[in-house]
Amino acid sequence: MPVPPRRLPPGGGVALLWSIAVFWALRGYSGLPGLPSVLAPRPAWCWAVAAAAAVTGLGASTQVRRRPLTALYLLVVSAIAFVLAVGPPGLAAHPDQMLGLLLLAADLVLARVVLTRQPRAWSAALLPVLTALPVAALLRVVFRQPFPGDDIGVAVDETVWLAYVVLPALVAGLLSYSIRQGREYARRLREQAAAQAVMAERLRISRELHDHVAHSVGVIALQAGAAARVMDTQPERAREAMRAIEATSRDTLAGLRRMLGGLRHAERAPLRPAPGLADLDQLVAATTAAGVAVDLTVSGERRALAADVELSAYRIIQESLTNVLRHADAETCRISVDYGPGELAIEVTDDGRGGDPATGGFGLTGLRERVALVDGTISAGARRGGGFQVAARLPVGT
Repeated sequence: MPVPPRRLPPGGGVALLWSIAVFWALRGYSGLPGLPSVLAPRPAWCWAVAAAAAVTGLGASTQVRRRPLTALYLLVVSAIAFVLAVGPPGLAAHPDQMLGLLLLAADLVLARVVLTRQPRAWSAALLPVLTALPVAALLRVVFRQPFPGDDIGVAVDETVWLAYVVLPALVAGLLSYSIRQGREYARRLREQAAAQAVMAERLRISRELHDHVAHSVGVIALQAGAAARVMDTQPERAREAMRAIEATSRDTLAGLRRMLGGLRHAERAPLRPAPGLADLDQLVAATTAAGVAVDLTVSGERRALAADVELSAYRIIQESLTNVLRHADAETCRISVDYGPGELAIEVTDDGRGGDPATGGFGLTGLRERVALVDGTISAGARRGGGFQVAARLPVGT
């Protein structure tokens, strides 16, 4: 298993850039060949202050992740203190240029503030970076540190300020803002996809609800009618019909509670597995108890199929039996399930009145949608010899 590459922590880049800037400012004291080495020696107290500022800058890099604003202010103060402590005679280049180089580490922290903090914190992070050069120039006057050849040293070169301070800060802020916008857009896309998935699941549950309730209500209606007709002449048969109505009603109510609980995101009871072809015997028994003789024939090598195919096949047969009970006025119904090598063939025929599938309500429309989702085909219509037939073929692979 490949090991994912390690990313440099936020403070790591700041520490690296700060260390490079400090070395570059003092490269004349490194003794390395090819580097300038004519810088004037500095007093011991200057090196003590410079060392403290350099260490403080490194310590600030450890706070970048948790407290970036604190780290940024520490870096700016450390950069100013470092440049003032070393002074123009001890730096390898113009003090403003060296300060701008040291502030590049603060620019990285500024980028993190823009990336992770609210907009009201951006100005608080940008202010110390932009004012570092004017503050350093003022302090040079206080500590009497003019540039070589100058008498005052309070002036700030606008070109140096724009090139070494303003431009890097703006680039860091704009790049970070662009990354922030990209992440926000990606987050909204994920939320939208999640919302669409929830809506699709709710629609699926609604279809399940329709199929389950429509079939159960059809069975209940027929059982109630049968009980009413034989209540005086065959009370025992009427009691059997009423018991069947009770059982069907309880099962339907339990299913309604589960499905509606899922739609409301409420605390739900454990859901039963989705029905499949193994549950056909119960479906056939309920239809037979409602007064329609059902003949179920299963051919081919019976095997477990994909869950969506199993559910679609079950719902096709259930909806067909519901139509038989509610609309066909049939006495017999024949169900054929054939497990082929590459497809599952289903036929449901009855001897009822038949009818126009276009007027079959939402049931047949829902079946067509189910079959289309599994790349199958379905046909429904009246037979020439009378009755109605639903035939579907669902691909199952090999």
